[in-house]
Amino acid sequence: MSTALTLLNLTIVAVLLARDWGHRRVTLLGLLRPLLLAAVVVPFVSPGWDLAGNGLLLEISAAVVGASLGVLSCLFMRVTVDNRGQMWTDAGVAYAVTWVAIAAARQVFIYGCQHWFTRDLGMFLINNHISVNAFADSIMLLTLATMIANRLTILMRTRLAATASPRTVVPV
Repeated sequence: MSTALTLLNLTIVAVLLARDWGHRRVTLLGLLRPLLLAAVVVPFVSPGWDLAGNGLLLEISAAVVGASLGVLSCLFMRVTVDNRGQMWTDAGVAYAVTWVAIAAARQVFIYGCQHWFTRDLGMFLINNHISVNAFADSIMLLTLATMIANRLTILMRTRLAATASPRTVVPV
């Protein structure tokens, strides 16, 4: 695993927490900012995609697990709509702890791959015909899918809250 993947992991968590911590107004730019960061960073850290075989299955599995973690993180965030129709999120300690725990687990796993179970991991990759690039991509996809699912879940929850909330028209 490269230092670039570690930096990507930590940067995404820092940007998300900086954006989401506390009582925040939901804006399109606020939802897109982490996605734009990923779009800029990914071309520099992606070693190459496996488009067939067990490598592809590992990449897909990592994306599914990442998406599940992104949805899970949103369970610790409250979404509200005020009387003017403005959407808000409230993220506190539980939300931040969830993101830090997810990032820490990824980092420990990456460290373990490099130092604790290198031989076992190598044998697993060889026995299952998975390239090192596919494995690195799966780690990256796990990180990105978590972030993307989180942003999409926030968007869906704000839209649902907006349609479910009775609005009163405030004169200007």
